Amino acid sequence: MEKENLYQAYQDRLHEAIRMDERACMQRRNGEGTKAAASFREAAALYADAARLMVELIDDCAAEELADYQKSVDRLIAVSRQMKDLAEEAERQASGKPRESQGRTPEGREKVPQREEGGEEPGFTPVTDGKEVRFEDIVGLEEAKQIVLDEIIHPITYAEIYREFKKSNGGGLLLFGPPGSGKTMLARAIANEAKLPFFSVKCSDIVGKYFGEAEKKTKALFDAVRAAGNAVVFLDEAEALACRRGGNSTVMNRLVPELLAQIDGFDKFEGHVIVMFATNRPYDIDPAFLRYGRLATLCYVPLPDYPVRLALIRKEMEGRPCQSDLDYGKIARETRNMSCADLVNLVNKSSLRPINRTIRHVEAGDKEWKDRITQQDMEDALGCMQVSVDQEEIRKMEQWMVKMHLKVPKHETGLEGGSAYAV
Repeated sequence: MEKENLYQAYQDRLHEAIRMDERACMQRRNGEGTKAAASFREAAALYADAARLMVELIDDCAAEELADYQKSVDRLIAVSRQMKDLAEEAERQASGKPRESQGRTPEGREKVPQREEGGEEPGFTPVTDGKEVRFEDIVGLEEAKQIVLDEIIHPITYAEIYREFKKSNGGGLLLFGPPGSGKTMLARAIANEAKLPFFSVKCSDIVGKYFGEAEKKTKALFDAVRAAGNAVVFLDEAEALACRRGGNSTVMNRLVPELLAQIDGFDKFEGHVIVMFATNRPYDIDPAFLRYGRLATLCYVPLPDYPVRLALIRKEMEGRPCQSDLDYGKIARETRNMSCADLVNLVNKSSLRPINRTIRHVEAGDKEWKDRITQQDMEDALGCMQVSVDQEEIRKMEQWMVKMHLKVPKHETGLEGGSAYAV
């Protein structure tokens, strides 16, 4: 078989394996243990066949590619074995047999580490840190706020009107944009505007060291959400939890189908559940998450333009002792390509010098001394700042937006700048 045809056969087999893997996870979630076991076994055979095809590809690969091909083979074999283990587990659950606790499986294979019975169970509760963020607290992002209102909040608060027009909210929301641009703050505001409990989860909350623990925690998370009845689920660093399948991580190859199955389960749920993902790398998200009914609304949260930077710096300076002649416009012009987090950091850094001057006066006995933030303090702080956003990452994000047929916002020119954009 020619190399191109061989590679196409490998790709087809891998995609079949992933689809069967996803079906098995859905069947297991629905309590169909016998069907799940059969699907896991079929997925194991497909992964093994993909590994065989990859071995054939190795024969024709260049020397510098050999290591990568071999890693792919090892990875596929490991996933195939894990599918067999999941099939056995599904069969045991369907038959009511207890899990083997030590040693080896009846087939003589070494057992995969499992969490001990009676051990600590994963628990998820809504965030209650007292941070009541509202839309009016967020500077800029007006278009993003409007699309969130149209697609997420108003379908809940004005449900009767939306039903009258037969307008569906179409699933969850993907917030994407450079780091520090305000994605998490916007998610908190959505939860508060909708008056719903807020479940915030990161990759470290889900992935564990035990086999099957990530899937178990994912199920526990969404069980807690269903128990709440109405809630917002916010998965930060989504590129780590919902990454493209077929990569090096066998954990993620199992977790993604489980996560997809849990999200799909809300289409028949009577409560109001908003699923939101946030990422700096949308191009690393598995495409299966982006179809209609899952994360149908894509919302770009860009870097602040000049008007937003000016407003944010003024807002952050409120209540701080500063000179009345500060040139906020100059600072806003000189902070192009900085994120909202960078600007907040800039204002904090500009406070250090007047704080130190005040301390020196107090230590010298002048306890009545009152210093203020000066223009020089802000410019000195700016000189020590390093932009945290990689422009190459923004270019990659814009290329992904073009590929997804999304409108790319105009780049900032002069003082006007492009506005925040949501799609």
